[in-house]
Amino acid sequence: MKPSKTIFVCGILLLIQAVRGVTFQIADPVEFAKVIDTNSVLTTNATINSWLEGPVWIPNGAYLLFCDQGNNRVKKLVPPKTVTDYLVPAANTLVNGTTLDAHERLIAAEAGGAGLQIVIVTNGITVPLCSACNGLKFYSPNDVVVKSDGTIWFTDPGYNGGVGNPPQPGFQPGYYVYRFNPTNGNASCVAVITNGIIRPNGLSFSPDESKLYVADSDTTRHNIRVYSVSPSNTLSGGTVFATVTNGIPDGIRCDIDGRVWSSGGDGAYIFATDGHFVGKIKFNIIANLCFGGPQYQTLYMTGQPVVTSIPLRVAGTPAVKTIKIESDGSGLTLSWNAPSTGFVLQESAVPGLPGSWADSSMTPLMTNGTNFVSVDPTSNSRFFRLHLN
Repeated sequence: MKPSKTIFVCGILLLIQAVRGVTFQIADPVEFAKVIDTNSVLTTNATINSWLEGPVWIPNGAYLLFCDQGNNRVKKLVPPKTVTDYLVPAANTLVNGTTLDAHERLIAAEAGGAGLQIVIVTNGITVPLCSACNGLKFYSPNDVVVKSDGTIWFTDPGYNGGVGNPPQPGFQPGYYVYRFNPTNGNASCVAVITNGIIRPNGLSFSPDESKLYVADSDTTRHNIRVYSVSPSNTLSGGTVFATVTNGIPDGIRCDIDGRVWSSGGDGAYIFATDGHFVGKIKFNIIANLCFGGPQYQTLYMTGQPVVTSIPLRVAGTPAVKTIKIESDGSGLTLSWNAPSTGFVLQESAVPGLPGSWADSSMTPLMTNGTNFVSVDPTSNSRFFRLHLN
């Protein structure tokens, strides 16, 4: 049976696809066509009678981790539908938001009365990274992202902490957004947003890290705010970027072109870089989302009670890796974090020409978690990039 499509024009453009398990709501047809093929099939990867959160793609192994909060588990999904337990947190500890740092290590935000901290998980072992700021505890860390300089940014909206509303003795004065430098311990934790957001929840950097998007999941607002990020990691701005019209924004992520993807009460919302509504993957309430799969061109969504996925025409920001370039006067040294699963070093003499990029013949050397390549001086221009295979 062919998919049935009905187009309505009434302020916004709706395109409904009755078959394939999903409905698309399209407000900007040109932008929407860049990110999703409306013939794409929505896959149900797992059905668990629980509230599901915190998906993150693990490239070294090609699997998805997500948080089964109702059963206090972190689950592992090997696509398309093989689900096993990955981690059983301590009692009264809920893993919520998850991400990978630049070395592909799992960073997680722990809620629950026994958690209330940011942790790193290695081989099933959980080690606390940040459990206080200026000597005061958090109410319930929720979502977390890592900037390319290694700093960890996270939100504390106070859900599932069992502490009560702020201020509470021994706890922070309010629900804030924090920046943490793991190389300096808890003393480097700083509250970077202390007003303007009632319930700071999901957060995401733009691909160039010049902007930080923060979801306010307070039911009186349900909007996403945008802040400018300075080279020294200070924030300015905080204007409303976009609003989710059904439910609240929870998890948010950016694609490689800078669009913002947000969870909502009736699916996944897509906003252009200027904040206008592009469209929606409309099927069910979702709590969180992430990019994964080959080339990071699969969108994974978690909610209740399912994990779903859909292929995309655009890659997510995990598909971006940066190269640091240093010169000692006699040559250049290129360096980037290791591992960099799926990425290869490429070079070109004329990068603007189609087909000009080719895999480099230089083999990187790894030292202390960093890949290094020495480039001999030459009179010819050479350009380098890291590119997904």
